Amino acid sequence: MNHEPPRSPLRIATRGSQLALWQANYVASLLRARGAECQLVVLKTTADRVQDRPLHEIGGKGLFVKELEEALLCADADLAVHSLKDMTAQLDHRFALPCILRRHEAADLLIFRADIARVAGITGGALRILDPDAVAAMPALTIGTGSLRRQSLLRKVAPQLKPVGIRGNVDTRLRKLAEGAWDAIILAEASIERLAISGLLSARLDPEWFIPCAGQGALAIETRSQDLALNRWLGQLDHAITAQAVRVERAVLAGLGGDCSMPFGCHVRFQDEQWHARAAVYNGQGQAAEAASSVAASAFSEPAFAADIAARLRTAGAAAILGSLGLKIPDEYR
Repeated sequence: MNHEPPRSPLRIATRGSQLALWQANYVASLLRARGAECQLVVLKTTADRVQDRPLHEIGGKGLFVKELEEALLCADADLAVHSLKDMTAQLDHRFALPCILRRHEAADLLIFRADIARVAGITGGALRILDPDAVAAMPALTIGTGSLRRQSLLRKVAPQLKPVGIRGNVDTRLRKLAEGAWDAIILAEASIERLAISGLLSARLDPEWFIPCAGQGALAIETRSQDLALNRWLGQLDHAITAQAVRVERAVLAGLGGDCSMPFGCHVRFQDEQWHARAAVYNGQGQAAEAASSVAASAFSEPAFAADIAARLRTAGAAAILGSLGLKIPDEYR
């Protein structure tokens, strides 16, 4: 492996939010440690500019990456840094993901306003893990989340909770929560971990039932597919376990024809020489098709594991859920 960067400086395309800048600077620090000079190219995406409409109504998560990809194609940047959960399941052939970094926490956090936390028994001590029964026992609360998946999960286990669509960066959402806009909000735990935000009155929604979206917690570096030397060099940063897990998650989503209008979760993890997966697609009204699967490391194959999860979703009624959402049902799910 050539340890010298194929070009320098490396221009890193990023959004301008506090979280996106942390992610870009984190990647830049890893690249600088390997001898590269780095410059940030800060861009404002369509999703950043349009804040008064739900994301699924204006084109979905892909709007977080569109302008960054255009910067790559115009050679205004050499690479882009993304939260993998913000990327579409199908990658355009003009782009590559030469490395996926070690995953941060994949779970979601339920973060309470201070007065509500006291009622719910949430303190600033050890992080509490919430199971479905604990959420179902909560009083009627207004929960801020723009995610159709999260809204569907709340409706499934706790009909008394009222999910309310929200937009905005992490700091904006936390400020509005403190000001009383909602009783609680849900954020990806990875975002709180990366920004080193402390003192929140929060509890983790156990990912065994509150299944994260595909790729949640993972950072991806995107490049032009034609930049072979750069892609080989960036491959030094790839974390194999994370990369394998998220490729399976994204393969299942892609097989479903996944897009922003699909409330879908898939989480793959490696533990005790076993690969474990949970996946579900929801219709937003309390119904879901759910699947769980495990395989020994010695028998693991990404395509085979993804196909097994898909087969279990099909048996669990995924076609009916997709139909109720008005989405096209892929042939393999019929």
